[in-house]
This record gives sequence, structure tokens and C-alpha cells, in this order.
Amino acid sequence: MKYRSYKEAIDKRARTDGLMQYVFQQMAAFNDGQEIDLDFLSRADVGAFCQALGFDADRNWGKLTLDQIAPPDKLGPNVVPEKESALVLHALKVAIQKEWLQPSMDKQPQPDILNDFLPAPGRFQKKKTLGHGWEFQYALAVELEHGRTRGANVSNNHPLLTGMVVMAHLAEDRLYYARLWVMESEGELFNLQLEKAKPKQIFDKLEELGHAREHLQKRIAEKLTAAMA
Repeated sequence: MKYRSYKEAIDKRARTDGLMQYVFQQMAAFNDGQEIDLDFLSRADVGAFCQALGFDADRNWGKLTLDQIAPPDKLGPNVVPEKESALVLHALKVAIQKEWLQPSMDKQPQPDILNDFLPAPGRFQKKKTLGHGWEFQYALAVELEHGRTRGANVSNNHPLLTGMVVMAHLAEDRLYYARLWVMESEGELFNLQLEKAKPKQIFDKLEELGHAREHLQKRIAEKLTAAMA
């Protein structure tokens, strides 16, 4: 069922699929050069979408800061909680299945773009899933920087739009976020050294960099092994 407005979808108690279809319908019209009403981006509307996805009642991303949505993980970087990340990931998977989203790179379809992060063992789009859910949690936190945090708000922390930004980068490189974790850790370590930070801060960042490099090495090895199989 198609809705004429986001409010109509909410008022008629549309399920998650219905809300997603409306958002994708509007974004497709925007891509076609049509004038659209971004009526799904207010804080209240972001909250309604979060509730429809299954987030807890107090978890309206549109009202929260980056650190509130994605607190620092024991490994160092900010990450979105596992439950919420899994719900966003599932929503994107459904959107691909229903062909509301058709990811591609250089005009080549990439319907398996999420397979590295979907639960394993399993299959999606006739290919193996790899179960790197934590990396997707990190990816969402990174792209929340395009929300309310950095003063250049383009998504208002909307979980679906944030996930779409993640997918855009994955179309460039499936290891984009594994590489980014290393790069950001190196940059933060350099800045701490320039600022003559306390030894513990430097040692903690060195430890995080070690985890990031180890993770990237494992992911590269995984890709090489699959390519040679």
C-alpha cells in the first residue's frame, strides 16, 4: 500500500515495510528530479520510524547525540548497540529483497552488498554471509557524523538514511570500514602524541590500533581465501 504522506502512514499504523516503502518512494522521486516533501525527517518522524523498527521507547535517534546513540565500545570506537544495528541491517536486507534498494557500482548490481555483516552461517542472494555484525555497528556510528553531531546535518540521525550512507561506501569497497577503523585510529594516535596526551591515553589508543590492524588483516585474508576457492 502506498501512502500520500508520512503522517498518513503513521496514522494508519503502517508496519515497518510500509514506512520504508514511503521513504524509498520519496527518495526515488528526488533522484528523478521531482519536488518532494521530506516529511519523514523531523525528530518526531525519526522517532516514529525508530519505534516501528523495534527500538526501545526512549531511543529516538532524532533526539539523541552521537555518544548517546553509539557509546564507545570496549575496543575503543563508538558503535551502535547490537540490537539496533541488527534491526537496521534487517530493514536494509528487506529493502534489497523487495528491490526498493538496488545497490550497484559502475552499473554492476551488488545485491549481496550486506553479506559480510549478516548473521553467519547463512546465505543471502545465493552467497554466503560472514557475520561481521560488530563492523556494521561501527559503520553506522561513523555515518551518524552526517546527522546532528557535526553541524552538517543531512540525515537528522534517521536510521534508514544512515544505513543507506553505509551502503554507498560499501559499494566502493566491502572493506571500507575495516580500513577506516585503522586509518582513524592512526590519526587519533598521531593527534594524541602532538598534544602530549597522558601516557594512558596514548597506550589505550595504541591498543585500539592493534585491534583495528588485526581485524583488517583477518578481513583481507578472508577475502583472499574466498577469491581463491
